[in-house]
Amino acid sequence: MIIEVLSEDKSSVPVLEQIFSELLFDYSDLVNKINIYPHRGKGKLPTDLKQKPKAFASSLLDLLPAKIRAYNQIYQNQDIILVVVLDADQDDKNDLYQNIEHVLRKEAPNKFFVIGIPIEETEAWLLGDRKALFAAYPDARKSILENYEQDSICGTWEILARVIMGTQAEQLIKVGYPAVGTYKHIWAEKISQNMRINNNLSKSFHEFIRRFRTVLDWALEGR
Repeated sequence: MIIEVLSEDKSSVPVLEQIFSELLFDYSDLVNKINIYPHRGKGKLPTDLKQKPKAFASSLLDLLPAKIRAYNQIYQNQDIILVVVLDADQDDKNDLYQNIEHVLRKEAPNKFFVIGIPIEETEAWLLGDRKALFAAYPDARKSILENYEQDSICGTWEILARVIMGTQAEQLIKVGYPAVGTYKHIWAEKISQNMRINNNLSKSFHEFIRRFRTVLDWALEGR
């Protein structure tokens, strides 16, 4: 069984790697390869799913229909789990899930799939594991973290920046991208090293884990 993962950006990769290392421990006889492919942003699903992606398109949703078709063709006679992970941002998570599910069912109707949608951003999953956060950053600001409502729409990466950097975060927030992307990747690498599934407070995190375990069990039963 091969797992092909399409993520929104590089900062989510360390988090996903840690999740898979723990989650797949009990499925080592089932899964023999995992590939994670980060993209340059979230993008938008094309109105016509069959249209060829525009030249130089690099965002996840812009490329998703074409990539899923390619996977379906390449792995038509092989077992595969397709995984899509992207931030909800300001989108309704249920609408976003249904739109991606439609693409997967239409373009790869016989393949297993899992969709993960952090609310509002992947940083919510980092904030959800307080033990991992303080192990990586012992001087993190507890007062800011205590006022954070888990999985809320509140400017999540900015909250994490303030928790880790204190008042210095305001300068980074002002500068914005691309500098932010570098910091987000560093935070994800350091925090994810100590993340454990059962420690996480994020509901969207556990929804992803639950869906993944369900699909892995289905795949195992079908062997």
